[in-house]
Amino acid sequence: MRAPAVLVLALALLAWHTQSASGAETPKGMVMVQGGAFWMGASDEEAKALKDKYSTHRMYHNYKFDWETPKRKIFLKPFYIDRTEVTNRQYQKFVDATGHKAPMGWINGHYKKGYDDFPVLYVTQVDAQDFAQWAGKRLPTEEEWEKAARGPDGRVFPWGDEFDPFKAATADSDMDLIRHGVCNVSTANKTAHAKGDQSFYGAMDMGGNVREWTASSDPEHPAMKVVKGASWLDLNLLARGSHREFVYKYFKSHVIGFRCVKDLE
Repeated sequence: MRAPAVLVLALALLAWHTQSASGAETPKGMVMVQGGAFWMGASDEEAKALKDKYSTHRMYHNYKFDWETPKRKIFLKPFYIDRTEVTNRQYQKFVDATGHKAPMGWINGHYKKGYDDFPVLYVTQVDAQDFAQWAGKRLPTEEEWEKAARGPDGRVFPWGDEFDPFKAATADSDMDLIRHGVCNVSTANKTAHAKGDQSFYGAMDMGGNVREWTASSDPEHPAMKVVKGASWLDLNLLARGSHREFVYKYFKSHVIGFRCVKDLE
């Protein structure tokens, strides 16, 4: 019996979607970011509007709004990026295989039971690079991270241009999305729990949950690395794809994790 034409078409589209430009299948746990142009950063007008709105807030009165300027068109080759932040389960395999020092808070080299799919925390940018190399991947550049978050149309948040408290795990989100992180410095929130925090390409938690290390540096201070995204402890100002900050590469935090990318063969 032949399958209905609609089913055949759906299966064909699914097969096409999981193939890269080179014809290779997308690696497990990753999504493909298409090559081409996208708008990165913020314009002077956008930066001024953000400053007018947030600069009087006690958390952000020293925020460097001009760090995001200028708004510019960037061209990138296609690449794969992890669908979620690297989890405790994944990092445990790395620690066991290499003898790498376990993150702070792990007991006898193991994370707390029941937190398999939560993002690994208290890792430096160097730790993240070591994991990526072991996994046959690398850390994303700032440009790659931002494109994966904002899509080809340069949207403000992964899902669109308006903040929605029911989509991402940030400090001004619905309590259900941040309950695991509240009053807790040993965990964030389960990866992909915030179903609405999904980018155009299918990457999860690029708006909230934890901030993320990248491979990019401050040109004047190479040891200061670009961190992207917001955590459950931040307001939605940081959940915008253009947000950037510089953090010392050996710094460890309960609000910073990471994800990896992989080049197309």
